[in-house]
Amino acid sequence: MYIVHFSDFWGDTTFASHFREAKYLWPLNATTISKVKNQAVVDIITIGSRHPITKQILHQLPALKCIICRTIGINHVDLEYCRQHHIAVYHIPDYGSFAIAEHVFALILSKARKVIDLQVDIKQGIFRYTKGQGFTLQKKTIGIVGVGNIGKEVAKIARGFQMRILGFDIKKDTSFSLRIGLKYVSLETLLRESDFISLNVVLNAKTHHLINEAAIKTMKTGVVLINVSRGEVIDTQALLKHIHKFRFGGLDVIEGETQIRKSNQLLKHDNILITPHVAFFTDRTTTEIATITNRNIQYFLDGKQTNRVV
Repeated sequence: MYIVHFSDFWGDTTFASHFREAKYLWPLNATTISKVKNQAVVDIITIGSRHPITKQILHQLPALKCIICRTIGINHVDLEYCRQHHIAVYHIPDYGSFAIAEHVFALILSKARKVIDLQVDIKQGIFRYTKGQGFTLQKKTIGIVGVGNIGKEVAKIARGFQMRILGFDIKKDTSFSLRIGLKYVSLETLLRESDFISLNVVLNAKTHHLINEAAIKTMKTGVVLINVSRGEVIDTQALLKHIHKFRFGGLDVIEGETQIRKSNQLLKHDNILITPHVAFFTDRTTTEIATITNRNIQYFLDGKQTNRVV
């Protein structure tokens, strides 16, 4: 089997040392596909999430039998084409929900306690607390949209902050909710009552623009919105239209993030904190992603269905 690994960025060596097979230190996309050697005999590829794997790209890999996504989400792969052409697709169901949940609170605390904002004065030698009144988490309500692996880790941390915890999910884990003190409610109730809202859903037809203008109008004035799922879960134009309704927003993902420019309107607002899709990226998760990627390759070679989505 001819196996090829692709990086997410040009020159990115994050996973290179973990893989023995052929590797390219650049992403697979419509521009780079022509640079792939021996296209006609590539059997397996492993990819990140930064670029869409379209039928136009896949058509140029005629021997391809399997795509291994080094991600939880698979919305960047043309799954219908894969089904029609009998290309298996594997993903990583969980490589570090705890790390992504940690980032939820990194975003929250960075703004709630003005950690970043205060650096402007500090670096000018101004050392006073008068601009630093924070926003306490204790006894505030956090609403978790999507109580899967990541959402559950968010709830565990929120419990440590002694927050009231609301959850919305189409699947309810009653034993978990009783143990943690999470209350399942409708999405409307969650949006209406929450002081903090954490988005932890997969991207699909039902969650695309889940947070739209109607949803934002339901929220409290002064709400905090955190997104560590996919950028397209939020309607960016609706968010911009009502930007002043939010105490702040912490976005690890945004719509069109691979094409972000200085002119992006979100960058003009001081109550928006953006990180570059980095919630997953820690010392521990990098090793785990590589380990499961290699395991998924072996699952495919052995004909196993574990972690297979197509």
